[in-house]
Amino acid sequence: MKKNLTRLTDTHFNEMNFWDDENVAFIKPSEENGKKIWLIYAADGEKIAVTDDREFAFLVARQNDLNPQSVH
Repeated sequence: MKKNLTRLTDTHFNEMNFWDDENVAFIKPSEENGKKIWLIYAADGEKIAVTDDREFAFLVARQNDLNPQSVH
């Protein structure tokens, strides 16, 4: 199956440079010892925290002045 791919132009790269990701936290579900957990990552990929409650993960991000985004 052929997928539709868009060629990234210089304009695309310039637009991406304006995206401020310093204040973003990524919330990612995972599993540990058969239990669902939620990992909180900084935009640069550094693991910030782990919790067993999704809503709490978002709360922790917001309390640290981060904009939480869900990652699937």
